[in-house]
Amino acid sequence: MFENLSYKKKFMALITLLVVLGITAYKRSFSMTVDAYKTLNSSRATLAKVSNSQQRITGLRTEVAYLDKIIGKETADADLVQQEILHMFTTIEPEVELVKLEEVHKANNDYFNIFTNRLILSGKFNDLLAASYQYEKKFEFSRIVSLRFYLERERRTRRKKLFHQIIFQNYEKIP
Repeated sequence: MFENLSYKKKFMALITLLVVLGITAYKRSFSMTVDAYKTLNSSRATLAKVSNSQQRITGLRTEVAYLDKIIGKETADADLVQQEILHMFTTIEPEVELVKLEEVHKANNDYFNIFTNRLILSGKFNDLLAASYQYEKKFEFSRIVSLRFYLERERRTRRKKLFHQIIFQNYEKIP
């Protein structure tokens, strides 16, 4: 059968047979090897992430502890923070007068419930400054986010009176 074909036709048949066998070999063996190699590389990358995860968890825990220290101790009840503000006021040594402690303002975003307390004090400048310093250093339940001194004129005596507004905020994580 092959004696009647010319060398040129035999050569073309051989090339065609090689191409068909090459495609078949690629589909049967080489493509599986390439896929296995890609899977091996992705598994190595995943293993590297997993082996490093314990260090990342430890780092994240220290960051969370640091942020909790900055934004204040986590409390279960916002009214408890107000009671602690009043309790701290009774321990303040300088002579300051409590003018107003406003109701808790509650706000929230995607991650936190934010509780804001506003305290207004009156007195001499140095005493008010010492009181705000004591709140800043010793008060753990909330953090001071704003301080403001302002003067108001009393209507009856027409004397100026110094007021000091302190705004506290604490956060609660939304589960």
